Amino acid sequence: MDSLPLSDWYSNITGSCGSSNVSYGLKLREIPDQVINFWSSLHPAFPIRNWENVDSWVYWPIIGVLTLCITYITSTVQFHKVMNSNTHGTLREVPVVSYWVPGLFHAFAFLDPARFLLKIQKTFESDTPLQLKAGPSRFFLYRNSEHIKAVFRASKRTTNKSTTLFALRNLFDLPKSAVQLFQEDDSGTGLRPRKESKTSPENRINYLVTHTSREFLSSDYLEDMNRRYMSILLRHLDTFDVQSEWVEFSDLHEFIQQATIRPSVEALVGSEFFKLNPEFDKDLFIFQHYIPDFLHLLPRWLIPTAYRVRRRLLQSIKRWHQHAHNHYDCSRYGPEDPNWEPYFGSKLMRAREHYSLKISKMTPDARATEDLGLIFVATINVVTSIFWFVFEALKDSKLLARLDKEILMSSTKGRTEPDIKGLTSQPLLQSTYAEVLRLYSALVVSRVAEYGDIQVADYHIPKDGYIIMYSRSSALDHQAWERAGRTLKKSLEEFDAERFLVDPDWVRPSLSGVHDKKAPTEDPNTTLSKKRFTLDGLLGLWYPYGGGDRICPGRHFAKHQMMLTFAMLLAKFDFELTGTDTSKVLPNMRFAPFGVLPPNGKIPFRMRRKASI
Repeated sequence: MDSLPLSDWYSNITGSCGSSNVSYGLKLREIPDQVINFWSSLHPAFPIRNWENVDSWVYWPIIGVLTLCITYITSTVQFHKVMNSNTHGTLREVPVVSYWVPGLFHAFAFLDPARFLLKIQKTFESDTPLQLKAGPSRFFLYRNSEHIKAVFRASKRTTNKSTTLFALRNLFDLPKSAVQLFQEDDSGTGLRPRKESKTSPENRINYLVTHTSREFLSSDYLEDMNRRYMSILLRHLDTFDVQSEWVEFSDLHEFIQQATIRPSVEALVGSEFFKLNPEFDKDLFIFQHYIPDFLHLLPRWLIPTAYRVRRRLLQSIKRWHQHAHNHYDCSRYGPEDPNWEPYFGSKLMRAREHYSLKISKMTPDARATEDLGLIFVATINVVTSIFWFVFEALKDSKLLARLDKEILMSSTKGRTEPDIKGLTSQPLLQSTYAEVLRLYSALVVSRVAEYGDIQVADYHIPKDGYIIMYSRSSALDHQAWERAGRTLKKSLEEFDAERFLVDPDWVRPSLSGVHDKKAPTEDPNTTLSKKRFTLDGLLGLWYPYGGGDRICPGRHFAKHQMMLTFAMLLAKFDFELTGTDTSKVLPNMRFAPFGVLPPNGKIPFRMRRKASI
């Protein structure tokens, strides 16, 4: 019934184009005539019958509203048609969620992607993937945990190049020549290039970035990185003018930033960096505030401060590059070379600089952008996670005491010399770490079918289609967590430091949904010391680092940084929250879905240096 009037409108328009006897204004009036006639046929009580007497300023808005309504009705019918047809056949089509505006589809909703994706999760109870569109771009939202696992398993048939480039270009200002380099690289990220690839070995930028990060953030270098970071952190904490008397501070988040950004950056890029750029950390704090604005593509004239700060950050990186090259050879990152030196810092930074110098399109500006991006993702999310770790412990004195007990168990040589392996293996510390990332991170993990049509979890994904998964939707999916065999003592909207602890004999439910004998129950008499930490069964529900072949290579170092920093802060200082209604401290959703969410306001506290360590 809908298609006939639409066809009539088009035939009336095209059929009258050649007529010289009818004025252009009359031709346009034929369009609303057809709409009104159609709408009147559906609604006999439709109020406007004498359409020729209606002024143009009235009927054009009516035409617009009716067009939106008809679009929504037809798209809803089509949505349910596809949903019902997916019960037949093996390869299924992903239904398009109903929309109002033809051509733009869901584009306006994507202006607030976090709210839109959560609304989708609440509106559609079915686990079927859903298709969202913004102009020509097509997004396939996967929500079911088993489907998300399938997406991660399909990583070799997808890329995340487009989304990475979006961030590099719009957040860090990657030059167009380097953007072209990344785009033209069709070789993949594997050791061997794709058979269809035409990219020369030296220009395999996506492989070089991925491979270098995996190699130099691996377990072979992790222990040295942990020790280096802890040493720098302890030295930096001694610079704070806090003695045995209580000192008031206005904001815990700001203090954590001041305490941890410099050690994080120095452990990565060397001690010479802050000698050249003493204000870099302050600029990084300011830059963090404007992340949503950059990623929402706000122009320079609306946020001039943000663009100025970004320019200063890039100039700082270029200044450091030049200074480091004047004093050290970046090609020295072999087995016999030091893991860390003061000019380039870690082997990771030397290796990145070495391969970049061989690529003509990796200009000094491009190299600065790439390294700013690495420094940013290696610090900001971790630092904000450390804040939430400390804040949640300070909120609950019993939790703080239990965490401190685990730290002491790992500190046989003294509180500032913990056994790092033992510390990062403690069950409650690990569970608290995992819960912080579950509740306070909100990111869209994406994959792109770059090389052709693919099939993921029995659904068809066309070439250049974006597969997206929203971590916060998964983190708050009560039914899915219960299916995974987890007992929810507290709502998923609340913080529960023990959420990832299970009884010693706990086993995950089978994929068929039949639980093993002791999987769904928990013994209330099991003491904390006997419980163990596990992420079993949660791959499609807990993925703050992504998953599959493209999982974050720095995840182990990030985990250790969080725990080490918490342990060293407790070793050096006593903390107390002051005058804060902790129930009002919430994550700032303005920063969703771009990573770990900062708090929505300032959290006053006081601290004093411990009398003895």
